[in-house]
Amino acid sequence: MTWFPFLAPISVGLGVLIGYFLMKYIALKMGKPFPAIGELMYPMHHKDSKIDKSHRKGKR
Repeated sequence: MTWFPFLAPISVGLGVLIGYFLMKYIALKMGKPFPAIGELMYPMHHKDSKIDKSHRKGKR
């Protein structure tokens, strides 16, 4: 009998839980709001789009 089918979901769940609380702790220490999923998946895209939006405001 192999233990993998039982241990895999538990280890993935623990990893997700630890990652979530670690991100909340880091955001709290930095004084910033908790990032959205899009900012976590594509951080440069969101940074660039915010810069683009700030440049577009004055030209319209």
